[in-house]
Amino acid sequence: MTIREDAASTVTRYHLRTEHHLPDRFAPSLGYLDWETQPDPFRHYRGADCIPLPRMDPVESAGPEWALVRSSSDVAPAPLDLRSFSQLLYDSLAISAWKQAGSSTWALRCNPSSGNLHPTEAYVIVGAIRELTSAPALLHYAPKHHAVEVLRWLSPSAFEEPSNQLPNGAFALGLSSVVWREAWKYGERSFRYCMHDVGHAIEAIAIAARILGWRVRRIEGLTARQLDRLLALDGSDGPEAERADVFLAIEPVPTREDGPLRVALSEGAVDALSPPSTGTPNQLSSEHHDWPVLEEVEHATRDDGSAQGDLDVRGPGRTAEREATSSSARVLVRRRRSAVDFDGKTGMTRDQLYRMLATLVPALAPALWTAFPHRPRVHPLVFLHRVEGVDPGLAILVRSPSAEPSLRRAFSRVEEWSSLPGCPSDLPLFRLAFGDGRNAARAAHCHQGIAADGALVVSMLASFDDELARFGAAAYRHLHWEAGAVGQLLYLEAEAVPLSATGIGCFFDHAIHDLVGLTDGRFRMLYGTAVGRAVLDPRLRTLPAYAQGEGA
Repeated sequence: MTIREDAASTVTRYHLRTEHHLPDRFAPSLGYLDWETQPDPFRHYRGADCIPLPRMDPVESAGPEWALVRSSSDVAPAPLDLRSFSQLLYDSLAISAWKQAGSSTWALRCNPSSGNLHPTEAYVIVGAIRELTSAPALLHYAPKHHAVEVLRWLSPSAFEEPSNQLPNGAFALGLSSVVWREAWKYGERSFRYCMHDVGHAIEAIAIAARILGWRVRRIEGLTARQLDRLLALDGSDGPEAERADVFLAIEPVPTREDGPLRVALSEGAVDALSPPSTGTPNQLSSEHHDWPVLEEVEHATRDDGSAQGDLDVRGPGRTAEREATSSSARVLVRRRRSAVDFDGKTGMTRDQLYRMLATLVPALAPALWTAFPHRPRVHPLVFLHRVEGVDPGLAILVRSPSAEPSLRRAFSRVEEWSSLPGCPSDLPLFRLAFGDGRNAARAAHCHQGIAADGALVVSMLASFDDELARFGAAAYRHLHWEAGAVGQLLYLEAEAVPLSATGIGCFFDHAIHDLVGLTDGRFRMLYGTAVGRAVLDPRLRTLPAYAQGEGA
C-alpha cells in the first residue's frame, strides 16, 4: 500500500468510526460538558501590537442588494483601504451580536460554528495599506475587538516573491483550525465539524468580498507545512494545536481568470517570510481530554500542494432580478442567526424554493462560487415539508451534470426522477418520492424536531470513495468545506425570504443512505441544514456586537 492509499484508508476508517447509528449509538465523546475546561472562543496573542479596525455597521440601504450579489451582474469594486479591509472582516468573521440569559452572555458571529465553539482562526498576509500597515505584515484577526494583531513585519524584498504571483493588488487570507475547541464537546466527530466551519468561513469571506465588488480565489500549490510556517503556526503542538487549512487570494481588482491560483514558493522564500512571531497565543483551556484519532485524521488529510479536484466548466449565470427589490446583502450577512426551533407551520413558495436552490448551483450563480473552482461534489437531498405549490416528498439537487449518472445508479431504492411543477429548466432539481417525510427527517437527524418543523431540510450527499482515490486524503477536507459553503448560502437565502436556517451536524449517517438505497461508499452524507420560521426564546436578550466606541 502506498503512502497515499494508507492516508485515504485512515480517512475512511475515521469516517466510519465517527458515524452515528440508529437508534441511539453515537460517535465517542465525553458524554457530558466539563464547563471548567470550556475553551476560550477567542484567540489573542500576548505581546503583539493590536490595531483596532473601524466598525462598519450597515444600514438597510447599505451596499448592493442581495439580488445583485447573488447574480452574475457586475458589482462596482471598492478601493482597498482601511475601511474596505475592515468591512471585509466585519461582514464575514466578526461578532454580529451578543446574547444574554440571566448572568450568562455569549457572542454570535457572521460565520456560524457547530455548538458556537468557533475553531476557525483567520490570518492575513498583506502589503502596506494606508492607515493600517506601513510595510508588509502577517496579521491575526481578533473578532472579539474587531482588530488585527501584528505577528510579523515582513521585509519588502521577502514579500516580493509571493506578491508577484498574486493578481495586481491582491492579498492572502489564511484560515486555520483549533480542533480542541470542538473536541471539548463533540469528541471524535469534531474534525468533521471543524471542516464544516472552514467551509462556512470560506463562503462568508467570498460573499463579503463580492459585496465589495472583490473576488476570492483559492490558492493551491503550497503544502500544509508551508502554510503553517507562513501563518506562524509551525510551533503549535499539544492538545491545543492549531493547524492551517486553506489560503485564499483576495482580489480587490477582480480578474476574469477561472480556477484556483497556483502559487509556488521556494524554501528560501518561506524562510524569508517566516521571521519570529512577536506574539504568544493564549491558552484556551486549563485541562484537556486526549482524542488520538483526531491527530491521526488531521495528519492524514494535510495538503501536499497537489490539485484537489477537476476544474468546473460554468455557464454565464443569471443576471440580477430587477423587477423586485431585496434586502441589503450587508444587512443579511450581519443578521444571520442559527435557529434553535421552528414553528412547525410556516413554509415558503415554490418560487422562493427554486431561487434558493439555484444559488447553490455554481453554473447558475458563478459569482458566489469563485472560492470553489472544482466540479461540485456535494449534492443536496431535499426533504420538502411545506412548499406552496409543491407536494411534500423528497428531491435531489444535482449540482454538476456529470454526477447525475452516478447518482442514478447509486440510488437503488429510487425509481422516479421527475421534474417539479414550475421548476426552471436550467435548475437540475429532480423529484425522487412523494409523501410526508417529516417523521423520517426527524428520526434521521438525531430525532431533532427542527428537521421536521420547517419548510425543508437538506441532507448533503458527497461523492466519497472516488474523490479519495483520485485526489488523496486531503479531499476529505475539501468535501466538508464544500458542504459548509452550501450551508452558508442556505442561511443567507433563508434570511432573504425572510426565514431562518440552522446547520445540522448530528445525523444518523446510514438512515439517510437507506432512504435512497446507498449501499457502498460512492456517496456519503456529510452535513444537513434546515430552513423554517424561527421561534425566538423570550428569555434571551440581544445585545450589540460591539460596545459604543469599541473598534472605532
